[in-house]
Amino acid sequence: MELIEEISGNVFMITLPVPLDMNHVHIFALFHHGKVTLFDAGLNTPETISGLDEALKTVGKSFRDVDRIFITHAHADHYGIAGLIRGYSGASVHISAIGRLALRKDRRGDRLTGPMKKFYLRHGLSEKEIAPLEPLFRDIANYATPLEADDCMELEMFETVDGNTIEVIPTPGHTAGHVCFFFREKGILLAGDHVLPEITPNLSPDFFTPDFRPLPSFLHSLSRVGELPVIKTYPAHGAPFSDLKGRIEEIKQHHRERKDRVLAAVQSGIQTTFLIAQFVFGKNLREFDRFLAVNETYVHLVELENEGRITSREREGLLLRYTAV
Repeated sequence: MELIEEISGNVFMITLPVPLDMNHVHIFALFHHGKVTLFDAGLNTPETISGLDEALKTVGKSFRDVDRIFITHAHADHYGIAGLIRGYSGASVHISAIGRLALRKDRRGDRLTGPMKKFYLRHGLSEKEIAPLEPLFRDIANYATPLEADDCMELEMFETVDGNTIEVIPTPGHTAGHVCFFFREKGILLAGDHVLPEITPNLSPDFFTPDFRPLPSFLHSLSRVGELPVIKTYPAHGAPFSDLKGRIEEIKQHHRERKDRVLAAVQSGIQTTFLIAQFVFGKNLREFDRFLAVNETYVHLVELENEGRITSREREGLLLRYTAV
């Protein structure tokens, strides 16, 4: 992939490295009146910083030309160096209200592991299996510079920048505060992690918003963007694609099949979220993938229970067990 590529008049896709399986993240830049508006900012790593610096230099710009940064959601690979860029240019940073709250929460690994540890113990992991959590999330926290957003983007907000109308589309699912950006005149959707071309975004419980139900929120958000007159979708990971409606149907079908498989596991007598996740995803997962598998399995179990197809009970106030109705 090219480091920087013009995708439409004055709109550029910039591909930055990510030291994880996904390998890269796309962020986007809109040039206007000598300034640069960014949509997302990559991880706080030397490679990302030098990559973005090089990309901007190829078109005669620098960090100091960035006047605004719009963030799709509060994950480190999407806002990691926004604070650093603001230190150079004084750029304003904009995120959804829920995303802003997420940024304000103390998400350092040593604090986050409290509610997380309780969650994973309750869902069948052992103390030994949970032990890698604290250093893992402490490392992830280091991938983002400290950031306080300047204001909250309103739902359905319209921004006009140099003749470009930018619509902020709320798309909760991957996170409770995720948004996409739609350039209606160009038919371009900057999809963040909401719609990806080859994989489905991970759905996880929100430890700070326990009432948030990721799966129905995600499916509703997919339908919402599917109604937009999108010509081309630009995701944060993977290649841009044209058939948004077709990809949405594939993702919906995937979750129908995933939920059926989770139900089959419960019907077979498997009772804990962790063991059900192993049934669905397999046992040979790396540490971080194991946690993601448990998260997504739990999200489907919640919906099966809401549909009355399974029930849950706790043993000794700790271990949650599921049985089929």
